[in-house]
Amino acid sequence: MLISSSRPLLRSTLRHSMPLRAKITSQAFLRMSSTAASDVAEDDVLFESNMLTRIVKLNRPKKLNALNKSMVDKIMPRLKAWRDTDASVVIIKGLGGRALCAGGDVASLLDIPVEESAGFFAGEYGLDYLLATYPKAVVAIMDGITMGGGAGLSMHAPFRIATEKTVFAMPETLIGFYPDVGAGFFLSRLDGELGTYLAMTGERLNGFDAYIAGAATHLVKTDSLPDLEARIVELSSRSLDQLDTKLDPKGAKKLNAVLNGAIDDFQETVPENYKYSFGGEVGEIIDRCFSKKSLDEILAALRAEPSEFAKKTVETLEMRCPLSMKVALQLVRTSRNLSIAQMFKRDIHLAYYFMREPEFKKGVTHRVIEKRNDRADWAEPPTDKHVKEVFFSEDLVAEMQPLYQAIDDFGADDYKEYPYHNGLPSESDVRAYVLGESAGSGPYLSTTTEVVDHFEEQFGGKTGVRVKVEDLLARKTKIVKGQEEEKLINWV
Repeated sequence: MLISSSRPLLRSTLRHSMPLRAKITSQAFLRMSSTAASDVAEDDVLFESNMLTRIVKLNRPKKLNALNKSMVDKIMPRLKAWRDTDASVVIIKGLGGRALCAGGDVASLLDIPVEESAGFFAGEYGLDYLLATYPKAVVAIMDGITMGGGAGLSMHAPFRIATEKTVFAMPETLIGFYPDVGAGFFLSRLDGELGTYLAMTGERLNGFDAYIAGAATHLVKTDSLPDLEARIVELSSRSLDQLDTKLDPKGAKKLNAVLNGAIDDFQETVPENYKYSFGGEVGEIIDRCFSKKSLDEILAALRAEPSEFAKKTVETLEMRCPLSMKVALQLVRTSRNLSIAQMFKRDIHLAYYFMREPEFKKGVTHRVIEKRNDRADWAEPPTDKHVKEVFFSEDLVAEMQPLYQAIDDFGADDYKEYPYHNGLPSESDVRAYVLGESAGSGPYLSTTTEVVDHFEEQFGGKTGVRVKVEDLLARKTKIVKGQEEEKLINWV
């Protein structure tokens, strides 16, 4: 695209900054009581090998495939074994047609010692960390409910496939817990303050919204999943003679590109009447209110907004555990610069402290066991200072040291940004292009049409690019004064 050199040079209005093998040795985890492991079943996870594709099938449909210790104990060694074979792709999916995984089986943790319940979470986080650093391509099929522990199994994968049945959320603040499973890493990297909003409210995203928001990388109809799976199996096998994906990063990148293009071929189109639930005025309110420093300031900002969305958001927050929301806010605020290994160590630390809090038992009893929908009798929260000094202390808990060490024992490559970005362009991508800071952007102002055309071309006409980029530009840019006729924009 040629742009007239007579156009004014970009002037940014922003301050620029740089873009931002689990061996569980703790006796607390190894001695899990029969209470926590009471739902053991030999067929709660099924495994399949198809050519060079390996498939993990969560098989507790009556429990919406809720993750328990038995399942973690089965999946972890199988993934480790596959890691050292010539398998090139791992698919994770849930059976039963209603959920990938609705979360962790938290009710089983109420009557066991703190060290054992914290050990259970550490084992789950070890599995999530293994997936987050896995050297093979991982494809998570988010068909149906994908929450909590289910999000941990999917949101760190390079391929996250949503469907029209997807319901994605991190609802932990409703049960006196916090967004765990490495969610702080993921949520802190979403557009604007969306991650803060999702962490504190536990709001649900349907398949289309999950895709536009970045929780999913692709959007495929449920009916198309069998054909897509067959295509993945075919591609992973055909590519073996050309690509050594076992240890070769270049080979892995090539396979990632091949799979990304193949999944794109199965993508659903965004309906003409679709409106992104967190765009427009709603997106502006989220960014404006959830950028505040404290829970009290966020609530005050929302109450000052003359909008039905803000009113409903206040009602939502008032139902949640105040301690959980304060921790969730601090989690998102402080996780943006953590590495993936540091993130999971922090989760182990936070889970240990939450197992010592009465709010967790209170919340799980109220919502999960008694199945009540009214507000739990939450205690007054500690001060923000207490939350920072205790829950986010740099001093690791001595009793949990073997579990912190387990993350290091993986020997995986650590990172601060996900190695692969197969979804839609992010807000930071669009901002960098508008400001002339990205590869392919020039030193001159652009129009909205030129920016949208650039990203549609860069992403090969991928479903939803236009919807997302146009929404971001409408909220985040303005026509430059004096350039109204040419409609040249800049970021504000």
